[in-house]
Amino acid sequence: MSAGGGMSIEMWLAEDDQVAVQSELQGKVFEEMTWEPSLDASEIDVVVEDRAVTLAGSVKSYPERLAAERAARRVRGVREVRNEIAVELPESQQRSDRQLARTVAWAIESDAQVPRGRIEATVTCGWVDLAGDVARAHERRSIEDAVQRLVGVKGVNNLITVKPALGAEDPRGRVEAALRRSPGLHGDHITVEVAGTTAVLHGRVHSLAERDQAVDAAWGAPGIAAVREELEVGR
Repeated sequence: MSAGGGMSIEMWLAEDDQVAVQSELQGKVFEEMTWEPSLDASEIDVVVEDRAVTLAGSVKSYPERLAAERAARRVRGVREVRNEIAVELPESQQRSDRQLARTVAWAIESDAQVPRGRIEATVTCGWVDLAGDVARAHERRSIEDAVQRLVGVKGVNNLITVKPALGAEDPRGRVEAALRRSPGLHGDHITVEVAGTTAVLHGRVHSLAERDQAVDAAWGAPGIAAVREELEVGR
C-alpha cells in the first residue's frame, strides 16, 4: 500500500501484467480450438485465472468435449484445464440408458483388443462407467476409445485397472526408453523412479499436452500398473 492508503504503482503494474497474461492465454486457447477440425467451439466459454483454464458452455457430442480439452492443453503457459463443458446431444442422437448399455456391451465385445469377460460397463444418464482389469495400458485405452465415440455417450469414467501379467525386467529402463521413443518429448528433462509397478515422473515439460504424452509413454512400458506424475509445466 502507498503512504496515502491506496495501491502502489508496482501493484497496479503487477495486476495489469496478470490481466494481460490471462487475456493472451484466453486468446490462444480460443485460437487453438478454432483449428481443431472435429470441434465447433461457437458455444464454448473460456475463463483464465492464474494460468488455470476453465472451459464451460456446451457442445453436441462427447468427442467434441474431449477435443476442446485437448486443444486447451496444447497451449503453452496453461498449467491446468478444468472441463465443465456440457454435452447437449441433438434429438436424433439421444439414447436411453438401456439402449446405450446394449451398444456399449456390443462395442466392447466387438473390439479385438479387449479381453473377454473382464470388463463391466454401467450407464447412468448417458455417462458410462467402465470397470474391470487388463494386462496392459493400451487395452485400457482401447476400451475407452471404442466407447467414447458411440452415439448417445455424454461422458466416460474409466475405472479399469492395469494388472501386469509378469514383472518386467528393468522397469525403470523400459520407462526411460519409452520416453525417449515418444515424439515431441525431451527425455533429458524428465527423470524416472519406479516403486514396484508404479512409475513416478519428475522434471519439467513445456505444456500440459507434453505432460500427457509423457504419462502415456510411461503407461506403455511393460510391467507398469500405475503412473504418478510430478512434472512442472513451464510458462
